[in-house]
Amino acid sequence: MDDAWQPEALRNRRLEQLRATMDDYVAAHIDQVEANLPVFFGHVAATLDKAFPDLLDGAYDDFIDATTFTLLNTTREPPTPEFLEKILRHAMGNKRRRRGRATLDVIVGLKLVDTGNYPQAIEYFTRYRNYDGRVNTAIAYIYYALSLAPNRKRDLRPDDMELHAREEMLNLARTRAPLNRLEVFNRKDTRLNQIFWFMLDLAFTWFPSEPEFYRIGILQANYEDDLDRRQHLLDYALERFPDNRSFLVEAFDTRVKLCSGSGAAAIVKQMMQQYPDDHGSLYFGMKLAILGAQPKSYASFRKLAILNGFPRHLLLLLDAVLEVMCNHKTESYLCFEEAKKALAWRSHYIAALEYILRDFIEGDDDRAKRAKSTLFSSVDQYCMNVLKIEG
Repeated sequence: MDDAWQPEALRNRRLEQLRATMDDYVAAHIDQVEANLPVFFGHVAATLDKAFPDLLDGAYDDFIDATTFTLLNTTREPPTPEFLEKILRHAMGNKRRRRGRATLDVIVGLKLVDTGNYPQAIEYFTRYRNYDGRVNTAIAYIYYALSLAPNRKRDLRPDDMELHAREEMLNLARTRAPLNRLEVFNRKDTRLNQIFWFMLDLAFTWFPSEPEFYRIGILQANYEDDLDRRQHLLDYALERFPDNRSFLVEAFDTRVKLCSGSGAAAIVKQMMQQYPDDHGSLYFGMKLAILGAQPKSYASFRKLAILNGFPRHLLLLLDAVLEVMCNHKTESYLCFEEAKKALAWRSHYIAALEYILRDFIEGDDDRAKRAKSTLFSSVDQYCMNVLKIEG
């Protein structure tokens, strides 16, 4: 019963397996594929239709894009504009949604970059400026490469080309274009990501006083789950912009993820020195104490929070979470009852927390451990939202 319902995770695994099989086929039969592009793309579409008859249009088209990506990186034909357009024509003809060539055009643009056909490549990229910030960096990369080229066909001097590259990077910083909208390039080692990091490193040297480039880099490092790069960028960002709140928040979160209690404490100390009355600084002090199950440290920050008008209902919630993290079941229940009264207007949220708390108090060790983590994460996110802390 191939058409029977399947869990999404299982379907995605089967889809990845089919993608791997198709990639292997392309690599092993590239000559035949190049000679019979209509037949090949028809085969890809027919295979998809048979194996996944109910596949959503977006996933279906993503599969076509990914297969085209593999084909263009395997092809032995000279990547002339005519040949590349031929591939695009057949790929688009077999997609369900005949609009939206962004991914395919960027794939072709990258192929042209790698063969040194920069003028043609930039025509493909400029259509998607600000659609995905990595495309902006690809445009900047082309201008920078042209500034270094010994035989330029244009009348612009190298300095003029580098100026265009710098302007494109400033445009990225100014517009805050979103990142990672082109799914096929979202693996860490793709050519588009390599270009992104290369140009961002140049931007750091060109514009050392512009914090936005560090924000962009940290955002991308978070997406790639690259803690080392995130830590590296944060170290430089805090050295240059020690009073930037968003970098301090990111640094605290990174130290916590790295299980560096001393590092997180140092960030809290820096926050308190620069923003002693700020509710965000006080919250991070209490949060660190809760994570470390340190009642004395928590009490110190709590006193400061009361003096500075910290929201009472958040304090009561945090009191309960502290008792949970200290494995005090009776105390956590009593504190939660106080928070429940203060948050009567958020009855649905309180009901959900109460259900989780019951697992902590009454469940076995595994359930209690999961409940503890879930309760902390939920209250943490709630407090961050109420206090308007971006993290």
